[in-house]
Amino acid sequence: MDERAVRRDYLIPEPRTGRTRIHRHPDRAVPDRIEEFLQAGLMAHVAYVDGGEPRSVPFFYHYEAGHIYIHGSAGTGTLRTLEDGRPVAVSIALLDDLVASRTAADHSANYRSVVVFGRCHRVSDLARKRRILEATTERYFSDRHAGADYRPATDDDLIRMELIAIEVEEAQAKSRSGGPLGPEDDDADAPGTAFVRPVQI
Repeated sequence: MDERAVRRDYLIPEPRTGRTRIHRHPDRAVPDRIEEFLQAGLMAHVAYVDGGEPRSVPFFYHYEAGHIYIHGSAGTGTLRTLEDGRPVAVSIALLDDLVASRTAADHSANYRSVVVFGRCHRVSDLARKRRILEATTERYFSDRHAGADYRPATDDDLIRMELIAIEVEEAQAKSRSGGPLGPEDDDADAPGTAFVRPVQI
């Protein structure tokens, strides 16, 4: 895909089919926050089928304009497999708090999560590869910039690096926040304890 063809104004559509319709706790669906969560996540688990067998592989990633970008060595088997345009599912989750309840069944967590369905294609244009890979570095190292804090990649470096764009076809986001919701969690005289414990990264 030509660099000029990448849409900058992309908005992920509302869930369209049963695969992105939330059945358990539909009140936690937050489709308007899909892109926010994609931009905040740190690890993307990419699932696909190869030879009739399921696969799920974690990747660092970059999200931009309706595309999730993953990268690695040109010799990486997963990336070579994904070049053929096959469908994938991608899950991203951020764990914010552990939520303890006075009752066993009501322990929970506060989280933000996204599930994406899309198709892959290989990015070969060197200018686009350079821009996306530098943006990926700045996403994880916000204070580091190519040319100032590290030597930029050469064209040979870029050729040896495989970049896959997963074009988002459909997605859904889900989130929980707040305290414990057990039947006795607001009763200070009930046995046990209830609390919210932030997760530190």
